[in-house]
Amino acid sequence: MAGSQEEVQNGLAKLSLVPNKNSSTKISTKLVDKSTTHQTYNVVLVHEKEGKIKEDKVRTTVTHTASVVDQWIASVYAEFRNKLNNLVLGLDIEWSRKSRDGYSRNKVAVVQLCFSTRCLIFHISRCDEIPESLADFLSNEKFIFVGAGIDGDAHKLWVDYGLYVGRTEEVGTLAAFKLTKTFGDYRNSGLYNAGLKNLAKDVLRLEIPKPRQIQTSNWNVSFLTEQQIEYACLDALVSFKLFIDLRSLPTPTHTNREPKKFFRDFSEKKTEEEGTEQVSDKKANGTKEAKQVPDKKPNGTKSRRP
Repeated sequence: MAGSQEEVQNGLAKLSLVPNKNSSTKISTKLVDKSTTHQTYNVVLVHEKEGKIKEDKVRTTVTHTASVVDQWIASVYAEFRNKLNNLVLGLDIEWSRKSRDGYSRNKVAVVQLCFSTRCLIFHISRCDEIPESLADFLSNEKFIFVGAGIDGDAHKLWVDYGLYVGRTEEVGTLAAFKLTKTFGDYRNSGLYNAGLKNLAKDVLRLEIPKPRQIQTSNWNVSFLTEQQIEYACLDALVSFKLFIDLRSLPTPTHTNREPKKFFRDFSEKKTEEEGTEQVSDKKANGTKEAKQVPDKKPNGTKSRRP
């Protein structure tokens, strides 16, 4: 089970990681282009950093059309043709929480990809065919897809659409590793299984809005609202920013522990204490979900029906 916000903050306070005041944020969304295949918005995140007002403007493409996804991905390859190795992208998903029968989980409705100043919001549940460019892009192990509960998201994409995410990094685990000095501090911080909102607050010093009514709204609607677009963009953007900030920090020296052994030892210890992990809703409680790797990468033609 994920650590509550209070548990996370109490653990961090002992490590002197929590500042006295976090930066409030303001978000605005402006429609700049609209067609039958997509809409383009400028989503602007205004926040304070190191005493200065910072503005992150993200050009956000919202679409349910395979050809627009093809174009967006092609533009990434073109822009970073010489820098594709270890290219970092924030990845997140949304789905409608309320199913018709009240028990089963609805399929993923929206997939978000974000890097630097650009974001793609793909309304996958409304697309007649899954673009092969997206399948190839997600499975490309040159890229690093990052997020909170990223392995659980990747598993849902595989189960629902046969989309395999080749390389993932959990931002909570990275935060715990970078910001603690001992194995005990790692466990006590609560960072390793914190949700995105807590990580943004405790690592980036950002208070990001995560309204429950938007999170649990109907993501299968014909057209996403501006509030849903802001929410979806912010999730992927903050995931990206968290990883970039954490990666820039020096790697601490853990006594007799290389990073891989450190994580392995922690995983084994946690399994002994808690038993088998259960797949859960990481957005509701921040729990990290186990990544399940398929036997092989899914095959496909140019496009596939969902």
